[in-house]
Amino acid sequence: MGVVVEIEELEFASAPEEDRRGLYEVLATWAVEDSPSKKRPLYESCVAMWELRDDVGFEAAHFAVAREEGKIIGYAEVKVSKAEANTHLANANIVVLPQHRRRGIGTALLRAMRSLLRGRTVIEAWSVYKDSPAEQFAAARGFRVVTTMTRQRLTLADPPEIGEVPAGYELVTWKGAAPEEFVEAYVEALNGIRDAPQGDTTIDLTQNTVESIRREEATAVAVHWVVLLLHEGEAAGVTVVELNSVVPTLAEQLQTVVLPAHRGKGLGRLIKARMLHNLTGIEEIRTRTSSENEHMLRVNHSLGYEDTFIYMAVQAKTADLQP
Repeated sequence: MGVVVEIEELEFASAPEEDRRGLYEVLATWAVEDSPSKKRPLYESCVAMWELRDDVGFEAAHFAVAREEGKIIGYAEVKVSKAEANTHLANANIVVLPQHRRRGIGTALLRAMRSLLRGRTVIEAWSVYKDSPAEQFAAARGFRVVTTMTRQRLTLADPPEIGEVPAGYELVTWKGAAPEEFVEAYVEALNGIRDAPQGDTTIDLTQNTVESIRREEATAVAVHWVVLLLHEGEAAGVTVVELNSVVPTLAEQLQTVVLPAHRGKGLGRLIKARMLHNLTGIEEIRTRTSSENEHMLRVNHSLGYEDTFIYMAVQAKTADLQP
């Protein structure tokens, strides 16, 4: 008689250290097997990722775990957003240790994941790599590819020249909370990302308000650097970098937006180059860009970013899942 695998829900916030480490070992094993980076993530970085709201507003993770003789051998992870525009959507991931695959454990975790969805009607998974077991698993259970992303990395030594700021434009920079006199322009610039290529993902990134920004600032753990581009005092563009809360020499390039009336003038590169001069002590910057966004990929290459790998996002309606 085979060993029984038990499936149960697990709240990370109250989980014992042994279970936290068990989740980490599953993720770290997957990272060096399927992830093109082939590097084990830091334990502290995984804890922060699971405990905190992510950079697009999805809350702390909820888990269903698979145990064999008490040991965690796989998990389903779900994050949901409180933002009204994304209350239909759950971000999810399922990982099973390689030696325990093809035993129906992933399918059992998918079934158990339904109770973690909190009424969400669409599921998206954003860490699916081409020709991996995850791609095959997702396709067999009704998920379809909705977008492809290119991961890039910049080793920051000597920042590139910023270039001349065109007449009528002004660059404003800050670290942390947005100054009161610029917060409305900041919100307008952030919401300008609405026409950036995103494939068929249903994540809505354009619902920032002054109130939502202030809430995020009040609860933020990681520090943000912002470069805001103004034209005659009005919003024209923005770029945001998040400093890693665990690794002080690492940062993540987040949104870069130039509003439509100001495109075609090299302003996206201008504000990103200005940002690089802010990041004293940062040795490496990472970013992700839609593989369809050829313009931004070229801008990043001109600043010294190198492509590291490509991954996919897959999506399914909850009602259409085939577990």
